[in-house]
Amino acid sequence: MKKLFTTEYGSRLYGTATPTSDTDVKHIVLPSMNDLLLGKSLVNKVDKTNSVKFTKNSAEDIDEEFINVQTFAKDFIGGQTYALEMCFAVDYDNAGQIIHDPLFKGFCHELRNMFLTSNMTALIGYAVNQASLYSFKGERLNACRAAKELFEEMIENFGEDFKPVDCREIFENKAKIIAENFPKYFSLEEYAINHEGMLRPCIKLLEKILPYTSTFKTTLGVVNTNLKKYGSRADAASIDNVDWKAVMHARRVVDEGISILTDRKLSFPFNKEYVDFLLSIKRGELPREEVFSELNSRLEILKTLEANSTLPKKSVELSNTLDVWLLEWLRIWYGLEFSL
Repeated sequence: MKKLFTTEYGSRLYGTATPTSDTDVKHIVLPSMNDLLLGKSLVNKVDKTNSVKFTKNSAEDIDEEFINVQTFAKDFIGGQTYALEMCFAVDYDNAGQIIHDPLFKGFCHELRNMFLTSNMTALIGYAVNQASLYSFKGERLNACRAAKELFEEMIENFGEDFKPVDCREIFENKAKIIAENFPKYFSLEEYAINHEGMLRPCIKLLEKILPYTSTFKTTLGVVNTNLKKYGSRADAASIDNVDWKAVMHARRVVDEGISILTDRKLSFPFNKEYVDFLLSIKRGELPREEVFSELNSRLEILKTLEANSTLPKKSVELSNTLDVWLLEWLRIWYGLEFSL
């Protein structure tokens, strides 16, 4: 295994570290040729100094992750937050960035220029989960309820073990009505089932993927579980029930997505004014309704930018192009002169 790039990650990259912050370090690595020839899986490795389960890291603890460059590139085109951040972090030196291989910086520049997409699904999903946006209102809540009614109707008409793929035309005729009423929160789409970009039909509900191959019973269970979870947490009005650190990260991620879609870049560390703003959220110093209202507004801006972006969408063709491009880089790093 050869290191290509190392950086401190998280708060030390963003500039939001406090005296109690632990240290996260991420490495992009080139797997050994022997591992590849032996068919060993390309898996990321994580080392932690804190080995006690369910305990919070202290300022002395270090989490270290080793990410193979193949996964890194594919996660970048997939819009994974860490990959987007690290691909831009190579241009800065605020978090102990080390470029072990001088070619890696050029690799990241090409990756950004050729394969930065408008796909914000992973980023938005992360933000929603981090912020615990359970006070669904208006269209969000109604879209979720409409989905529940749809799958209940399908079960009544066809049975709980039927799937959308078994009655696709009838199912889609009804689903399209919901999509027309709630275009931002309910849509008929396709999702990639592997790194090769093979696509399958699905419903996308509030960033949740509901495959056509899942039974109506299974999908209804997912919808009901989310409704129940969101509803119970929405009833918790106490500020003590808010994970302000998670809310801070949600706001950060949404703002990063907006920056990518508007300026096609991320800058590290964040400027002092923005760092102070994020830390005030983390400390719970701002009015709850103001924080969540602004977060929801920024989330809507991000969704609109995603829909109207001129950046390419992730597709089978783009994924195939990435594979060809990535192979050329791997041949250089492994010293291979032949083409496959």
